[in-house]
Amino acid sequence: MSLKAELKALQTRLEANRSPEALAIMHRAVRDLRDSGATGRVLRVGDSAPDFVLPNAEEQPIDSRVLRERGPLVVTFYRGRW
Repeated sequence: MSLKAELKALQTRLEANRSPEALAIMHRAVRDLRDSGATGRVLRVGDSAPDFVLPNAEEQPIDSRVLRERGPLVVTFYRGRW
């Protein structure tokens, strides 16, 4: 199965338990993001990320420049406590 087909199957499965109202809100939010031009500003494979300072899991600020001094950097985002 192709990645596109797998993603479509996942979407179908996840949306099956949502109310029509919730689905309409979710789909409108995605459409609004696309219409805003945000997708044209995302980083692509091979692009360099801008420098940043973000809190880690312990709420301590982490500077990407300091980390890159030690070698390549992989950044993972997760939802956290909300």
